[in-house]
Amino acid sequence: MIIRPSLEDELEKLQAFLVEQGSNQWNYLPEDGVNEQFRRLTQGSDHCLVAVDKETVVGMAIYRQPGDAPNIFAKFVNLSRAVYVAEVVVHSEFTGKGIGTSLMKEIIIITKELGAKELVIDRHEQNLASAGMMRKVGFKELDCFVDLRRRETGSQKTSILNLKLQD
Repeated sequence: MIIRPSLEDELEKLQAFLVEQGSNQWNYLPEDGVNEQFRRLTQGSDHCLVAVDKETVVGMAIYRQPGDAPNIFAKFVNLSRAVYVAEVVVHSEFTGKGIGTSLMKEIIIITKELGAKELVIDRHEQNLASAGMMRKVGFKELDCFVDLRRRETGSQKTSILNLKLQD
């Protein structure tokens, strides 16, 4: 498996991958939000890493530039020094193989080089697969709250997490 930056001519395919492989009871993927995310990728304001196994996309991760984290994180971190990880998705046939963790480790390397001091991410409180990957990488929960706008199932709670990047 290799991890590489996405290519401009594969963004449409990656958008379909995100929707197909990322849609489940725990993920909030509204069509307008997904379209906006890929508009940001096309414009270069966000970045996407792709995990490829024998020319097959098996995972992807999307992250923003340092200082471009959503305001939901403002009371927890200095937004100007943080990088927001928007998506980490692994193909259902390849889960449990460390692909999500590998994508996150690559984001850590890249964002340290960009001068970021921490990563921020959110997830449905009950998304155990996501929680495990985040724990393996070292994310710590900062808050957990009822989020009826984005969470329709289970506890309906969003967990906010961060990872301090050591120099």
